[in-house]
Amino acid sequence: MLAGRADHPHPVYGDAVHVRLHGGVLHLSGELASGDDRQTVIREAMQYVGRGLDDVDARRLRVRRPDSPRGVLDQTIIAAYPNADLAEYALELLREHSPAAPKEAQVLASDRDAALDRLQDFAADVRKALEAGNGVLIIRVDEADAFEARELLDEDTRSLWTMATPPVPARAANGRG
Repeated sequence: MLAGRADHPHPVYGDAVHVRLHGGVLHLSGELASGDDRQTVIREAMQYVGRGLDDVDARRLRVRRPDSPRGVLDQTIIAAYPNADLAEYALELLREHSPAAPKEAQVLASDRDAALDRLQDFAADVRKALEAGNGVLIIRVDEADAFEARELLDEDTRSLWTMATPPVPARAANGRG
């Protein structure tokens, strides 16, 4: 997007970043999840100043204010991929490009994994996926980050399917409750 086609979404931040070129100035707008993301986008744009751009205006590129309290609820997200290698790749992408830092993350390749016991009603779907030779990624994130994490796994990494378990109190989810 910043290297040429402003009508395409940003490869990492998607439609969260909007770009408009006017009079040699690249105007950035939108809402990002963190200050680090904002600085990354600005640095990315600034490398083109003097090489086709006169300046970058990022006054309308904002950091989203959290609308959900953190540390209260956790949510488990399960995503199936054609194989375990792709599930590992999805986890790597999540860790590198998402503000939703997993509290726990595990790739399952066997239907004998003890993690299945914790999935209760969702274990049957996971077993079916594993029996079909799929790799399954299970992550636990703060409930405030669950939507973005699920969107990244579902859309950006193109999982075969993605589901989220109901939120649980954070203390119970990590065994301290």
